[in-house]
Amino acid sequence: MAISNYKEAHSKACSTLRRAVTPHGILALVTEEITENYNRVWSRDSIMAGYAGLLANDAVVIAGLKSSLNTLRNNQSAIGIIPSNVALTDPGKVSYGGTAGRVDATLWYIIGVLIYVKHTGDQDLLASHKPNLDKAMHIAQAWELNGKHLIYTPLSGNWADEYPLHGYTLYDNCLRLWGLRLATEILDENHNQKALDVEQTIKQNFFLYSAEDKKYHANLYNRTREKLGDLLYPVAGFNPSQYYAIFDCGGTGLALMLDLFNESQVVSLTEYLSSLFTELGGRSLVPAFWPVIDKDHPLWQDIEMNYAYDFKNYPHHFHNGGIWPIMMGWLCKGLRKVDSNSMADLITEAYINVCHSENYSFSEYIRSDNFEPHGKAPLCYSAAGLILMNS
Repeated sequence: MAISNYKEAHSKACSTLRRAVTPHGILALVTEEITENYNRVWSRDSIMAGYAGLLANDAVVIAGLKSSLNTLRNNQSAIGIIPSNVALTDPGKVSYGGTAGRVDATLWYIIGVLIYVKHTGDQDLLASHKPNLDKAMHIAQAWELNGKHLIYTPLSGNWADEYPLHGYTLYDNCLRLWGLRLATEILDENHNQKALDVEQTIKQNFFLYSAEDKKYHANLYNRTREKLGDLLYPVAGFNPSQYYAIFDCGGTGLALMLDLFNESQVVSLTEYLSSLFTELGGRSLVPAFWPVIDKDHPLWQDIEMNYAYDFKNYPHHFHNGGIWPIMMGWLCKGLRKVDSNSMADLITEAYINVCHSENYSFSEYIRSDNFEPHGKAPLCYSAAGLILMNS
């Protein structure tokens, strides 16, 4: 289907990303204010924005990605951890996380270097980053902890740092797999077997559809499956005490991109998305995590106490049922990878309608109860998400 206003929206998104480019990299937020650490070069934000620039073939944003990678590389810790963010106003101020380290910052750096080299052929950048890339991949290997092919993310250990999800997460392990596949493709080294092991382990443990195959925690897996049946989507994560039967929009999109779904699982997922649209009153928008955690939910105390500045995770807000365009971008990109273009078109059209109504301010997220834009704006996450949706 023809997506209304897409050309205009794409142009506005690229313009927003270009405005966030500095000599040190791509900022998370287009602003001159220093608020809540947004005026910094963030690993995940800058690399997602830079990836969107690569897809859009935007020379300014691509140059910003290169600068971001250099800034992050220059502030890598001695043991290989890439900063969550680096301050521009105070170059000595580097953050590797808040109450917990950010696992995905290092994983995005690995992806960022390799995807940049893949698109540009810049072998000089690869050579200058190779020692740092090796250290980053080594620390990612260490985060497996038990050597069984899945990395363990602590509470507050990734982009959803105020959401009560920890353990073996779908999102982080898909990032790890993507990085390993890129390393197999770009580097003249053998990462292929590890990538195959990680791929198989994700397939065996995040889809509740079979009691067969080797499981991380067979008793917990089987009891969860008996209770929930065959879920229509992969779980957001699990740890030694529980499976999170939560839909993770971004993690699911990455899993689709990486071809971790079989044909029947793709059909089940589209059925779930159709039912979710109905639940949201016919809006073809997808929350970052669903369902919401309310005061009667067993995870409410965990979400209520976990925030850095002000509590944002009221039901239907922020990570707690908020609709994040960047995560819808990954979902749509994944849906297009498996030829579910009509579903991706519906989501893209619905988001462009939101963009048009807010005059392309690219707000951080959209509430899932009244569908009003909320959070910081203009956020590069959201502009990048628009580009991802139809790429």
